[in-house]
Amino acid sequence: MSVLLVQDACVYPADPENRFLPTGSLLIIDGHIAEVGTAAEIGPAVAQIPPDELTVLDARHMMALPGFVNAHWHETFAMRLARPNSGFLSCGGDLHAVSASFDSSADFGDLLTPDEATAVARYSLWTQLRSGVTTLGDAGSINRPEALASAAEELGMRCAVSTWAADAVCSPDEDKPTRTRDADAILARIESLVPSRSELVRCRPSSIYVTNMTDELGRGLADLTTRHDLPFATHVAALRNEADVMLRYYGTTGVRRLAELGLVTDRLLAVHCGFADADERQLLRDAGAQVNISPAKYGMSGETALTEGSVVDLELSLSTDGLPLPLPGMVEAMRAAWQGFGERTGDPEALTATDALAMATRVPARGLRWPGIGSLTKGNRADLVLVPTDDWRYVLQPNPLEAFLSLGCSNDVDTVIVDGQVLISGGRGTRTDEDVLREDYLSALASFSSRCLGIDAAPLVRRARRKAPRRARHA
Repeated sequence: MSVLLVQDACVYPADPENRFLPTGSLLIIDGHIAEVGTAAEIGPAVAQIPPDELTVLDARHMMALPGFVNAHWHETFAMRLARPNSGFLSCGGDLHAVSASFDSSADFGDLLTPDEATAVARYSLWTQLRSGVTTLGDAGSINRPEALASAAEELGMRCAVSTWAADAVCSPDEDKPTRTRDADAILARIESLVPSRSELVRCRPSSIYVTNMTDELGRGLADLTTRHDLPFATHVAALRNEADVMLRYYGTTGVRRLAELGLVTDRLLAVHCGFADADERQLLRDAGAQVNISPAKYGMSGETALTEGSVVDLELSLSTDGLPLPLPGMVEAMRAAWQGFGERTGDPEALTATDALAMATRVPARGLRWPGIGSLTKGNRADLVLVPTDDWRYVLQPNPLEAFLSLGCSNDVDTVIVDGQVLISGGRGTRTDEDVLREDYLSALASFSSRCLGIDAAPLVRRARRKAPRRARHA
């Protein structure tokens, strides 16, 4: 039996009651939360554990949060040196450029050798784990899904894998979508991922964009997700100019098309979805679908799903999206949502700090249909994050979570626990060596960029290998 006591933390369980325990503890037995509460409440259960079987983690001056669930993420670190242009997402979106880019990206992952794919995936997933993400939802990555699964298992974190599924492109000189790939081959590859590899890895089918999906692929995905009772994700109603292009090429708008194909169900994670009209939002609401937004990334790319879109009346979860470099994490997404909804509505209570925490934990766990994660409640898996609260930002602060979202960042995450196993402590991996992961990644990036992208990566990689002295976390 493995027993861990996380003692005397400031606990935000992210449960439906939005509880807050200024001084709370968690008793973790064999990877599950056996008890959560004050010392007096869990004392009897702790007293039954033989002292030599109990490991105590002193969490005084720390905040305990559920592990973050990043349900919309793209692993694209292999494209770091290609510097792809994301400007086509700005000012309403250049949908022809978006469609072409998404279609051409579908084949890059298979250009990676298995060793390159694994090295890139390990480093990319590690940046997520290091920032407090214990569960990832791949929504289409420029990597091999098998490499993502192996990397998650090696690191000890959870991941729902998928493929970069696209079989159509909207060319500017056409009025109908042009088929680019065989839908049956795409569906067969996704179905091969369905059998569970382990407790840490699942399959979550996705289509990269509603503009890049034929009816054949859409119907096939609806059948696959129904037969296997799987969640499904796609980008839809993501950009202001999307509806006009959808009407031109498909004769209907994005959410309506998904509904016609049988994909608007409680399995759907509608990514971004800021520009669904009132009837489409009602379709989503009636089906119990979830909308996922990435507010900390929007300003960087010129997207306006939060500020210009209409998403406030739907069930919302948060995510980071993906770029070929570390980008704002789930902490920054929570801040952007918390402050953004307050500014948008003029009501600082429109979305509280604990609401933002739920949108980064409990709500996306439901969107991934992954039971037993997302909140620090009895019986759930013991996935949690510890953040130090012993500096000037938290002095006399009655709500440390608000201080964290106001002045904190992903790098403040000190400890990450998955299934009761401490994977990050003091900001460093306990079972992985960051320097080794980084070196393997740089080598893989150099070989892939040279062989497949025609980029002389050697000078850039040499520069990246010049290591700066590490700064101590605490004086």
